[in-house]
Amino acid sequence: MTKRDGKVRAADQIVRLNPDIFGDVILRASDLSILIDEAGLILEVIFDPENQSFGNLENWRTKNLRNFLTTESIEKFDNHMSQLSRTESQVRLRALQLNHIHTDGSDFPIEYTAHPTGVKNQILLFGKDLSQMANAQQELMKTQLKFEKEYDRLRSFDTKYRVILEECGIAFLLVNSDQLIEDHNNKAANLFHKEALEGKSLDEIFEINPELNVLEQLQKLKSDSPTKNLNLKIKSLNKSADISGTFFRSSDGLHALLKINEQTENNQTTNYVKPYLSNLYEKSSDSFVFTDDVGKIIEANESFLTLCEAPSADQIMGSRLSNFFKNSETDVAILTESAKEFGKIRNYSTEFKTLFGSTVPVTISSTWIVNKNDNFFGFILRDMTSIRSENDDDENHSWDSTTKLVGTAPLKTLVAQTGDIAERICLETALRLTNNNKVAAAEMLSLSRQSLYVKLRKYNLLDGKE
Repeated sequence: MTKRDGKVRAADQIVRLNPDIFGDVILRASDLSILIDEAGLILEVIFDPENQSFGNLENWRTKNLRNFLTTESIEKFDNHMSQLSRTESQVRLRALQLNHIHTDGSDFPIEYTAHPTGVKNQILLFGKDLSQMANAQQELMKTQLKFEKEYDRLRSFDTKYRVILEECGIAFLLVNSDQLIEDHNNKAANLFHKEALEGKSLDEIFEINPELNVLEQLQKLKSDSPTKNLNLKIKSLNKSADISGTFFRSSDGLHALLKINEQTENNQTTNYVKPYLSNLYEKSSDSFVFTDDVGKIIEANESFLTLCEAPSADQIMGSRLSNFFKNSETDVAILTESAKEFGKIRNYSTEFKTLFGSTVPVTISSTWIVNKNDNFFGFILRDMTSIRSENDDDENHSWDSTTKLVGTAPLKTLVAQTGDIAERICLETALRLTNNNKVAAAEMLSLSRQSLYVKLRKYNLLDGKE
């Protein structure tokens, strides 16, 4: 018996099977089977009603299969049917993945193989449900996106962490519970003259008594005397350092962020000079005054009290420094904002008002002081009355006297006296006094920003950065 005869005989036996049994065989051999004609009309649908992923497919019968396919799948189906009609034996076992449309608008994928039935104009599609695989792929994609998002978040956090460590201006070491360095900033690397400190223990860079546990000692100091630091000598360098620690616990144990303050031989000179600094502050002919970051007076010397005509310090403490200036908030804003931006400002001219209403011409220098516990401003005021009175007669119309008036009178008054040359000098002086701060210069000269830019452009004084 030939191979072909065996196939025919087997087919003959199958045809004799009960139709219900034959349908059950098809159902077990596939997840979804569809009998269609060559035009795509659905003659029969065989599916498991208990499979909720397909929904109810009973309404598919007598309708065209294309009605239940996505746009992309319709094109694939048409191409496959065209090839099947031309080269039946080569195409019929090729897998064809189609996406069907649910009634709610969603879709589900089925992988089909096409089998001619031997009956003219009938084709049987055996389908395998790919929904679980598609869901697994979607979950995998979602997980991948979550990983990428988390990775980006960690990179952003690491960048911020690095910027903070580098910009704080102090040497930092991040140490684990075994006293091994896990991380550091460039300031620490420069202090110890080493490019990389990761993995080194503290006893490799400091001279430490074997009986001393640095982290335990730092914890004890932080608990008992928060203002005290641990002093250690740096190995191979003629330097010592004060060390303080901030402790925290993470999933991999206890860690400490160590702040390293270098001590040098210059400290001895500083300690020698310190007692004289307070005498200089108290006895100086220049007025010293300190304010908090909102401009309230917190400390002043005797010369400032004299300048204010205040009988005692109690009468000015807590007052706003702007109350003593002719241009009030404008003067203080220029002095404080420039000091914050550039660290200090020198020789700013204005009129000082005493408690009794009299005015005194002064020049002011200011600085922004960053302290461990709080930040504040320091001002030095110098009385310019004698200097101005000596020069008033001879310099009434000179360029020097004009520049000294900048900040004490509106620009129109100054220009009326001296013309275009004075206008240019006043603009240059205002920019210099405000460290090229255009907003502050405009306020100082009682101009709008637009007018200031017009005049700066007129005299070719714009720096090209605006």
